[in-house]
Amino acid sequence: MQPSAIENQTVFNRFIKDKPLGESIDSLLAFNARLDAKALPYDLNEGEIETWVDTLENTGKEADPIYWLLMVRLNEAALLCAGNYANCCEYCAAGDLLVNPREIRVVSKDGQTAVRKWRHGRLSDQFRKNGQSRIATMELFKKDFHLEITRTPLLPYLFSRLEQSGWIARHYLAHADRQMRRIADTIGFLNSFQIYDAVTLQKKIGQANAETRSFILSHLYQMDFSIFREAGQSIVCMAEDPSWFSDLLSPQPFGKP
Repeated sequence: MQPSAIENQTVFNRFIKDKPLGESIDSLLAFNARLDAKALPYDLNEGEIETWVDTLENTGKEADPIYWLLMVRLNEAALLCAGNYANCCEYCAAGDLLVNPREIRVVSKDGQTAVRKWRHGRLSDQFRKNGQSRIATMELFKKDFHLEITRTPLLPYLFSRLEQSGWIARHYLAHADRQMRRIADTIGFLNSFQIYDAVTLQKKIGQANAETRSFILSHLYQMDFSIFREAGQSIVCMAEDPSWFSDLLSPQPFGKP
C-alpha cells in the first residue's frame, strides 16, 4: 500500500529537521527565477541547458532538496526541447539530446594521443588522409585507436543523476523514462511517414481528413509544462518553509542517513 500524503510529509519533515538549507538558498532561488524567465521550449537549446546543468553542479549543494528540484526542472526543460525538435522534424537536434554522446574521444592504443571526434560525420572523413580510401582509413583506425565516450547524451545523463541521487520520487523517474521513449517514438513515426521537415508535416496535416489528422497528431510529442512549473513552485514553497513536502521528492530519500 502506498503511504498517504500525510505520512510522506511526516517522514520528510523528520528527515530534514536538522538539515537547514543554509545560505545557499538565495543563489538557488535566483537560479530558479532565471529558469522561470525562459520561454520554453524555444528559449533554450542543448548547449544552454548543459551550461545550466554545469552551473548547478558546481554549486556543490547536493544535500539540499531544492538542488534536486532544480535538476528536475532542467530535465523537464531538456525533454520539452527534445520533444519540440522531434515535432518540428529536427531529428538531429532531438537525437543529440536523446542518444548522441556530447563528447567522444579518439584515443591511441598507446595512450599518447587523444582527439575529440566530430559529433556529426564519419570517422573516415575526419581521419582520412589525402588519397586514402575509406576502407584503408578504418583498417588503420581499428589497429591504432579506440573510442571513449567522455560525455553521455544530456537526457540520459540527467536521468541517471536523478535516479542515482536518492532524492527523487519513483513516479517522476517513471514519467521521465516514458517521455524519453515518447520522443523516440515520435521520431520513428514521422520517419516511417517519410516526413523530414516541418513544412512537409504541416502540409500533410492540412491535407489529411479528420481521422488521419487525429492519427498523426496523436503520435506527436505532447508538450506538457506542468511538472516544470510544479517543481518551480515547490522550490518557492520550500524556501519559505523547509518542512514543506514536494510530491516530486522521495518521502524518505533512499540512500541517505
